[in-house]
Amino acid sequence: MYLFSRRIRLGPGHTRKSMEWALAQTESVNKITGLPVSLFMQVYSPDVGVLAWSTFVPDLAALEAAGDKLNADDGFASAVDAGADLTIGGADDLLAQVLYGEPDPDRQIEYATVVQTVCATGNVGKGMEAGIELAERAEKIMDTPVLFLAGMTGNYGSVAWLTGHENIQELEATQQALASDEDWAKFVDKKTDGVYTDDPSQTTQLIYRRLA
Repeated sequence: MYLFSRRIRLGPGHTRKSMEWALAQTESVNKITGLPVSLFMQVYSPDVGVLAWSTFVPDLAALEAAGDKLNADDGFASAVDAGADLTIGGADDLLAQVLYGEPDPDRQIEYATVVQTVCATGNVGKGMEAGIELAERAEKIMDTPVLFLAGMTGNYGSVAWLTGHENIQELEATQQALASDEDWAKFVDKKTDGVYTDDPSQTTQLIYRRLA
């Protein structure tokens, strides 16, 4: 299974119009492709105004078919062009493979937290093993499903831990559970020592809120 995400950053000065455009694009993509594509906004995090469309696909053939349908739709192409005046720069795509966990289509998610980093040189294998162990431990502490993903695009050796939350109260509760667990920080230090990059700019934690 794979997670595909497309990120853009809205420009200033057209807040209402920009959001209406993004929501309309979400509806069009779902209708044209038949995929359950969700729209998220980055909140309480750097880069204010970032939006992300994301969906899980069973294989790359499904993603290719969806892309072909969008590329062949003149109305969608025109809408993309119309949005150029509402955004800063171009879009960024991300493709990642799910190595641990499985999304629950029946679980309603309003918030998502993402921790991203990159495996240190010569430690990709260890990074994948440690990533799964960290996901398993965090899952038990928070009592909330955690996905562990390996990036197929972007920085080589990139990995991420993705957690969905039904509401803001659940998000707060899971973070408090991790913070209050005496062994969690020790476990993280032990499992990540020398395994992931020491460059702090390559390790981030972001929060997203679902808009559609």
